[in-house]
Amino acid sequence: MRTGSTLRNSICQTWNQKLPILQNKKGSIRHRLSTVILHVGLWILYASLQIVASGLQVPHLLPVVITSFSVFAFASVSFYANSEWLLPRTLEKDKTTLWIAGILVLFAYNILCRYIILYKIYPASMGSPAPNFGFAVLITGSIWWWFQAIALSTAYWFAKVSIKRERKINVQREEINRKEAEQMKLRQEKLELEVAYLRAQINPHFLFNTLGYFYNKTANSHPDVAEGIAALTNIMRSSLKKRGPDGMVSLEEEIEHIESLISIYYMRFNNNIHVEYSRPDNLVGQRILPHILITLVENAFKHGELHNAAYPLRITLNLDESGLYFYINNKKRIGPKEISNGFGMEYVQRQLENTYPKKYAFDIKDTDLFYSLSLHIATTETALHDQLLYN
Repeated sequence: MRTGSTLRNSICQTWNQKLPILQNKKGSIRHRLSTVILHVGLWILYASLQIVASGLQVPHLLPVVITSFSVFAFASVSFYANSEWLLPRTLEKDKTTLWIAGILVLFAYNILCRYIILYKIYPASMGSPAPNFGFAVLITGSIWWWFQAIALSTAYWFAKVSIKRERKINVQREEINRKEAEQMKLRQEKLELEVAYLRAQINPHFLFNTLGYFYNKTANSHPDVAEGIAALTNIMRSSLKKRGPDGMVSLEEEIEHIESLISIYYMRFNNNIHVEYSRPDNLVGQRILPHILITLVENAFKHGELHNAAYPLRITLNLDESGLYFYINNKKRIGPKEISNGFGMEYVQRQLENTYPKKYAFDIKDTDLFYSLSLHIATTETALHDQLLYN
């Protein structure tokens, strides 16, 4: 059951990791396609304006259309060769001389294009011989179209670089603001922890002194009450006790606190409760995550029916070669129940997952009348902590 859940979680985690990448790729393709459509539309609009202006002066429109689109097709090659290939490799890297050499090559390309348009495309579209233009006219026309392509493409490149730099600056600014906000949050959390630490130093000291006072006052006159105060004090001291380097406590100590809790409930109900409790005798050397077992027991006392001898609260702890087994079964209480926020069970499951990942089994059976849970922690985990501490 845990293997299937782990597989589903792994698949979901992998999909959640790949989904943003797929979305980014899809968004990038859509952005590039829209950019291509925009550029093609602008070139068509540019050529159309030229066609309209020239078409008013000639009787036949088709040759003008063919010639104009040829001109702009050749000009677009110079435009993108400069903005997308030449400028990023020269001017952006402070290689001005190389850029000038590149645009001179594009000038020669424009002369060739001008020659092809005037002496090949234009006569073919008009059905008449090529115009008798001199070399000066050929050069002049080439300079004009070359200058337009270079000037517009350079301006386009500078605008694109400026926008990209502005976006980069905005991203860096947002990252700085985010880090400053995180640092401010950390400082606030540090301050709150310092205040909580001071309270933790003051409150337990006052509380333990008060409990000690009540214990001394009741030791002779009400020994049962004094015994309950002592048990409660031991449980509370365990929650404040500093853990070992492995973050664990001895299993024997944890069991002692469970037994103290059971004795407190016996005194609370004047021994009018029914609990079947069993544990192994030898617990020396075993280590466990603190407050896990006692939280489960306290939850059973809080919600279980304790006064029915036919259905006692059963608490069982076993140790064998495969590990630790802990089992609780109780009949549910009928009638008003104590308010519960569910933090205890949430804490148990979170701590088990963090401390014993894939090395524990925690099962709960919740029916209309009964509630039971079983916990198994692998021997390798307890043995490891045992070796760290005692070897």
